[in-house]
Formats: sequence, structure tokens, C-alpha cells
Amino acid sequence: MTVSRSAPLRPGDDAVRGPLAAASVSLETWAGQDGVHLLYADLDLMEVAALRRALGLPATGAETDADLVLAAVRRWGAEAADRLGGAFAFAVWDGRQQAVVAHRDPVGLRPLVYAHRPGQIVLGGDVRAVLTDPAVPDALDEDMLAAVFLDPLFQPETVGRTALRAVACLKGGHRLTVDADGAREDRTWSPEAFPRLPFRRVEEIGEALRAVLREVTAEAIADAPPGTVGTHLSSGLDSSAVTAFAAEALAERGLASPTAYSWLPAPVGPPEVDQAAVAATAERWGLTLVWAPPTADDILATLTGDATREPHVMRAPNAATLREAEVRGTRLLLSGWGGDEAASFSGRRLVTPHLLRTGRWGPVAERALRDPVEVLRRLRTYRAARRVSGPEPSFDALREGALRGEQDTFARVEWLRQATFPTLAPPPSDPHGYAAWLLRRGHLGARAGSWALTGAEVGIRTRYPLLDRRVLAVALGVPAEAWATRNRLRRRPFREALAGLVPDAVRLGGKREPSWNATLLRAQADALRRVGPMLTPAAVADRATFVDVDRLRAAVRALPVAPTPWEVVSLDGIRYLGIGALLRR
Repeated sequence: MTVSRSAPLRPGDDAVRGPLAAASVSLETWAGQDGVHLLYADLDLMEVAALRRALGLPATGAETDADLVLAAVRRWGAEAADRLGGAFAFAVWDGRQQAVVAHRDPVGLRPLVYAHRPGQIVLGGDVRAVLTDPAVPDALDEDMLAAVFLDPLFQPETVGRTALRAVACLKGGHRLTVDADGAREDRTWSPEAFPRLPFRRVEEIGEALRAVLREVTAEAIADAPPGTVGTHLSSGLDSSAVTAFAAEALAERGLASPTAYSWLPAPVGPPEVDQAAVAATAERWGLTLVWAPPTADDILATLTGDATREPHVMRAPNAATLREAEVRGTRLLLSGWGGDEAASFSGRRLVTPHLLRTGRWGPVAERALRDPVEVLRRLRTYRAARRVSGPEPSFDALREGALRGEQDTFARVEWLRQATFPTLAPPPSDPHGYAAWLLRRGHLGARAGSWALTGAEVGIRTRYPLLDRRVLAVALGVPAEAWATRNRLRRRPFREALAGLVPDAVRLGGKREPSWNATLLRAQADALRRVGPMLTPAAVADRATFVDVDRLRAAVRALPVAPTPWEVVSLDGIRYLGIGALLRR
């Protein structure tokens, strides 16, 4: 499957199906049309039975996800997205408002980008499809590129932008309305609003999490033909949990376990601790285990691509998995991505200070009596971390550091001086607020959106049970003290939920990834050395206006034999230079 051209839509046309396509809508063409008409749809709904009941439909029927979304909008209007479970990005013509209205699911698991000019909107899942409309210019957003080269970890999608001036990104949990007055976005999802649940013990929370994860995972694989389910399996809790619940659900139906795909390299000799953890979970459920580490070629393909318009977030690490999955007939992958933000949230060193600030001394005193050394250690760690890191520096602060020579960057000085940077919201200091901030931050949707596009190219879907709204409701409904470290273990509610499902060596252990880190660094360093000679002003073309190519090439040449992760990450901006375009010519 390849990217489609944008399609001009007229009344009576079928909706454009995403994510690899885009719809072009003229408000003048649609003016005066009554009713609700689906324009664009990229849908992977969950909780369909509940939605059908709410719509007054029989338990089963021939209605597609698109039919259900259209019925929901006709019935509930602006509130329809609140009634939908799963992943979705869609746009409708709403005759009541005489407007195009688009929604993206709360976390942003399906991508949605758009280009607006007076009287017209072009929207879809893929920037490349939007750019096929001749009315959409492809001029670069110099401010976003400056931000990327100041902070290589920054992703324009997290602030509702792309690397192109004319193309915006609708963030997860937001609505876009386009009418004669222009285009405007508003937020429709507030994870802060999840109510606190009456849990008293960590064991109760574990039971509740186990129940909802069983329900969600079983539903996630219910429509997959036998033998087509796979899972991502690392050495961590999140992927191990999703793999275990999927294997259990399939076993209850008398079906073979899912195929587990690991980014780690196959052991040579005695396994490293992360390889042993992956193998233990696979053995527990009798899984076929496929070792699929990223190669230097995978990383080179990303570096020589063009991140201003191509999906790129975590593309290289997932490339080998998609290749292996396609060959083995896997059509649905389950990922544990997003567990850290809610289901297996650790509290991020915020729990004890928050309890003390809010006068809830009881849980702290109880822990202090049981393990005073650990409580003191946690407080000291928190204070030390705050002293060392403090709040994350703003882009303006990073720019000042770069202009003084204190912040490494390959951006040209004159470009940095004139850039206007986005303002990033600082995280709250209470654990519930922090978890909600993580869910709204946009990084989850940036990766999921990238994987939706690369997966669609080979006919593979990815679902994320730990980001299902039913799981989030339980995970964010717990009292803050449930996230406190006990017996030197964090994530206790989640570990309780996995008892008997995940081997204790994994469930009660810490996550260390020596083989993954070493493999990834080797592949990254190899790819960077191969891309170094390609970094010429001719290859970078007009983007040499923004980037000091000579300095960038010198940094690649100076890369040590065994680089640190930051030495590699600091060069990630290369993927925004589009050097592969010259190579392909």
C-alpha cells in the first residue's frame, strides 16, 4: 500500500479512507448541505458492543466502524467523540454548523494532519498525501527546524505542528472546526477529570487492573484471524504484560499463542539479563520468539529520509519487526507502549513530596516505620534530582546557551537568532497531574501515528491495550500513595496485576537492557559513519541555509568508536535534511 493523492470531495462522494490518503474539501462546494456526511475516516474502534447499545442498535449487525461513527455524530453531535472507544481520526461535514469538524482519539493513536486556507481544508493521516494537493505549499517551518536542532528529542507533533508551515497536526483529544470564520481547535479530553476510585489496598488495584486488562486485550484480538496476532516483547513490564494477556486470551479460545517479536539481538552464549527476561516470558506461554533487532540499514534509511514529511518517530527500531511480521503472516501487533504514563506509572519520585505537601502524613509515616532507610533515600534522590536538573530549560534558554557556545547545536547562528520557538507547558508536581500531563503531551501519538503509517504500508495494524480508556480510568483513579515505592519496588499495582501471568524474575525485577542498548548504539554509530560522506551542501540543498553542514559532517567524523547515547542522539537532526532526495535522483 502506498500514499494516495488527496481527493477533492463533493456531496455524494464516499469518504476518503486513511491513514495513507487525504481529503480536500471546499466549503463553497458543501455550503447549504444539510445533515452529517463522513469525509475522512481512519478508524479502529473498541467497545463496539457498548456503542451499539447506546445507539439503540442490535448487538450484532453489518454496520462498519464508519457507519457507527456517522450514527454517533448524527445522534450526539459535538459530544460523539466522547462516546467512542479505541483509536480514530475522522472528519465530517456538519450541516447544522455548516462546517467541517474533525476529531482525533484522546491519545492520538491514529494520525491526523491538515492544511487550511480560507474556504478549503485538506486533511488526512499522512503529510505526503496532504502535499499532493496543488494548493498546499511545502515551505519548511524554519522555527520548528530550529527547535529540532536545538533539542534533538523535540517532536513538532507534540505542539500541534509539523516541519512544514502550511501543515498542522491535530493533537490527540482535540477537535478541529473549519467554517467560514476560519479554523480553530479545542481540547475535548481531560485525563485530569478521571474520578478517584475507592481503592484501599494495592492488592485491590491489582485485581481491578488485571480484570480490565483481560477484558481490553481479549477484545483487541477478537477480530484477528487465527495465527495473525503478534506482540512486541521487550524485557520490561509493559510489553510482557500485553504479551501474557494476549496469550491467555488466545489459549482460552483454544488458539495458538501470539508470535512475539523482540527488538533485542538473539543471545550468543549466555544471555544478557534483558534477553533472559524476554526468553522467560516466551517460555512461560510457549511463544514463538522472533529476535528482530534494528540494523544499520534501518537507521540509515531513516537518516537519509525526510522527516519533514515522512513518518520517522521510532521507525528504525520497528522496521525489522514489520519485515518479520509481514513474512510470518502477522497482521495485528499488540504493543505495551504507553504503560509508563498510566497503567504502570511509577510516580516519578513525586509521591512522597506530594503527600507531605498535602498533609497526608499517614502513608509516609507507615512507610517510614517499615523502611526508614528507603524513605530517606527517596527524599534525597528527589531533592538531588531537582537540584541537578530543575525545570526543563525553555527553547529561549537553550538558544541563549547556544549563542554563548554552551549548548551544542548545528543550527546557524543567524537562523537561531530570528527563530520563534513554541512555549512548552511545564509538568505539574503532583503525581496525578504529572500522569495526565504525560498523556496529553503528544509524544504517545507521535510514535503511534508514525507506526500507523508504516504499518499501513505493509497491511499491519498496531493496537495499544495499555492506552485503552478503560485501563486509563482505573490507572488514574488510584490514590497517590498506591504509587509509592515499597520493598524497593515501584509500580506495585501493576506488578500485582501480573502475578501468575508474568514470570517473577520479570515481574519483580528491574528493567536493564544491556544487549538492546549495545545493539542500538552499534547500529546507530555504523549508520552515522555511512551517512557522513553524504553530508554535502549539494545533498542538503536549500536546507544548508539553516544548518552548518561542515560542522555537522565534522561531528560525524569525530564520533568515537564507542559513542555515548547522547553523542548519537545529538545527530538525530540529520533526518530532517532530506539528503536521500539527492541520492534517489
